[in-house]
Amino acid sequence: MNACAPQIAGLLTTYNRACLLPLILDGLLQQDLPQESYEIVIVNDGSSDQTRETLDYYSKSRTNIRVIHQYHSGLACARNLAVIASRAPLIVFLDDDDIASPNLLSAHLAAHKRYPAPNVAILGFTRLDEKIALIPLMHHVTEVGCQLFSYGRMKPGAMLTFREFWGGRSSCKREFLLTHGLFNPAFKFGCEDMELGWRLHKFGLQVVYEPAAISTMIRAISFDDFCRRSYRQGLSQAKFYDLHREQEINVYCEIDDALSLWPGARIIFKRLVDHVRRLDNYARDGSLPREGIPCDLTKALHDGYRSAFSLFRAKGINDEMARLNVNGNPKPSTHRHCSGRLA
Repeated sequence: MNACAPQIAGLLTTYNRACLLPLILDGLLQQDLPQESYEIVIVNDGSSDQTRETLDYYSKSRTNIRVIHQYHSGLACARNLAVIASRAPLIVFLDDDDIASPNLLSAHLAAHKRYPAPNVAILGFTRLDEKIALIPLMHHVTEVGCQLFSYGRMKPGAMLTFREFWGGRSSCKREFLLTHGLFNPAFKFGCEDMELGWRLHKFGLQVVYEPAAISTMIRAISFDDFCRRSYRQGLSQAKFYDLHREQEINVYCEIDDALSLWPGARIIFKRLVDHVRRLDNYARDGSLPREGIPCDLTKALHDGYRSAFSLFRAKGINDEMARLNVNGNPKPSTHRHCSGRLA
């Protein structure tokens, strides 16, 4: 290996987050590693805001930042391009709404030294910014419903599976990916990490939890945005199952449950979502009168969030399964890996 090559790379893919990028990049530039020992590879996935100008400004001041601009192709293509462009043997996938702690990369590096086998990946810990953590919806999706991420059941050093190969907070050996597979570009949002993890687990992928590798999410998600996110997640879950017609994936992606749930629930769908939106508005800022607000608001919120997001996922699964005409013969998995089209 080239003695001048970095030991580890942070791979940041971004799309229309120019307002957050200075905070994200400042965190990555304040790592407790020598500058020459790590690189930051950033792929701008066709942003239409000031992302290009922001990235170009930062890349001029540091030699270990590399910026690539591509036409908007989705998260999977952007991550593939970052993997290919990196020179480091270890790569850490980063999200563009998370601030890295000063020891994020060094903690991943130390964990890989403890687990040098090619098939071992590392899962870091992402917490919520203190202000965001107070928002009822953000508390629910990370600590109660766990629709976003949750670490409650994990122990440090626990050996996990493809289900915990979470994009934006995991690291792995670059050569393992280049040998056994990259992200499937069919996934524009959601399941691109789990689908890759499922393919890699057949080559022995194991994931180890390292809570010392800390990042902090600084972007709050609104109720309506999380509903849209849940619908897109449902589309991706159906796509995941279409590529891998196995019972374990059926259960993991909630395919049968969604197909059973949606036909009966669609009648009450809009009314339920409107009700939960009112509860969310009141819990967040008290903007609505108490009329119609249950005494046990916390329980009503958690039940409402869980139901609304479940129904949006179910709708996405049903819509995508209908599009795929699943009553016919299962289609073979013919996806192609994509390194992105350079802009």
